[in-house]
Amino acid sequence: MKLISIITGFLLISILSASAQSTFKPADRVFKRTSEYVKGFFDGDTPPKATIWVIGDLRDNINEVINGVESTPVRYRYWRKGNRTLWVLESVARTMPITAGVVVEDGKIEDVSVLTYRESRGHEIQNRQHRAQYYGASITESTQLDKPINGISGSTLSANSMKRMARIALLLHNDVMDDE
Repeated sequence: MKLISIITGFLLISILSASAQSTFKPADRVFKRTSEYVKGFFDGDTPPKATIWVIGDLRDNINEVINGVESTPVRYRYWRKGNRTLWVLESVARTMPITAGVVVEDGKIEDVSVLTYRESRGHEIQNRQHRAQYYGASITESTQLDKPINGISGSTLSANSMKRMARIALLLHNDVMDDE
């Protein structure tokens, strides 16, 4: 009888442990709120939010960048003042999305920042040294960044996700500027 109760207890603990592991969700790391990020790049003034619809060649180019990793959104929201646009984008790294802000001016990246990071590892992409690689980057005709971006060991999927968001922001910026 004692053996049966020990086995039952062990099985119960195993089942509870397995179900607890499958529901684990790492805490969101909020590095910066969107409203603060927008105000910081527009001299404390928040321009009105605009929308760009993803159709035609733009849709094809974004599909090429995403390459089946995610589904292509129908539209993107952004802020604009003069030749500067600010995009808040999301991209899935391994299992959870990363929310990043990308500021583009005159076709070149001015800033890339992780606003919210939800993965359990790989948050090193928020480090200043990694983000600095993107500054001044533009996009080529083949939708690639014109500068090499080094990855981070152990954060490959997060680094690739940031590259995708940077490329998409540049494509969107160029499309918005071409519509003038």
